[in-house]
Amino acid sequence: MKFAILADIHLGPEGYFKGILRKVNKNVKIYLDDFIEEMNSDVKPEFVVVLGDLVEDDNKKNDKDNVVYIIKLLKKLECPVYYVAGNHDLKNISESELMGLFSQKSLYYSFDSGNLHFIVLFSKATEEEGILITDEQKIWLGEDLTKTDKRCVIFVHHGLADQNLKGNPWFEGRPEFCLVENRKEIRDIFEQSNKVLAVFNGHLHWDRQDIHNSIPYFTIQSLTENEENKGIASEAYAIVSIINDKVDVEIRGNYSKGFHLLAYNKRLHKDS
Repeated sequence: MKFAILADIHLGPEGYFKGILRKVNKNVKIYLDDFIEEMNSDVKPEFVVVLGDLVEDDNKKNDKDNVVYIIKLLKKLECPVYYVAGNHDLKNISESELMGLFSQKSLYYSFDSGNLHFIVLFSKATEEEGILITDEQKIWLGEDLTKTDKRCVIFVHHGLADQNLKGNPWFEGRPEFCLVENRKEIRDIFEQSNKVLAVFNGHLHWDRQDIHNSIPYFTIQSLTENEENKGIASEAYAIVSIINDKVDVEIRGNYSKGFHLLAYNKRLHKDS
């Protein structure tokens, strides 16, 4: 099984943080054209997942137009594309409107591909409650994991691991802005199922691997992040290969070529 991941495209106004241009997104079309060409001519993945934040929020009209533009562009891929909702996508667009743009009945859902089961979660961010996986969704998640007899892979926008944020240009000292508040509860559901091979998230704008009870949690770099403060977009994307229970994640782009993360979930074998 091989699939590809794009994270945090941020099409829209360039994004500054603490006076530094961090989201180098003026050439997003070129980056996506290059990605599509690479996928269709070389990688040939089973599918592509976009881990949220398709847009850098501007206003409702522009945000909708930019979501539609990206979806239309990615239809050039010769494989299915699955979308995760990000916080910037929902700044000016309602949840129901985003579902319509994604042609989805819900912002959390699951699908099968090959001999694996894939689950897309919706990490909802509000000023009042922080970042949460809702109670309704937790119930659905447990039921969905129970129903399948396949190994499972999870996709979500915000982080579900207890990440060390030291050195992160966006979130150092600010976990409430990037990590799911009830992440321990969600990890417990994964572990109790004894079916989860790996978890993937975006949002944090760096590449990381964390392990909780033998389950690897991978954070994928933003396509447009000014990763080394050189004013150059990372153009990062991930190629994920899963053979049996071994998960290999290759990060391609301007800064991370040849960077591999390899995980093997021993717990699946110890407890099965």
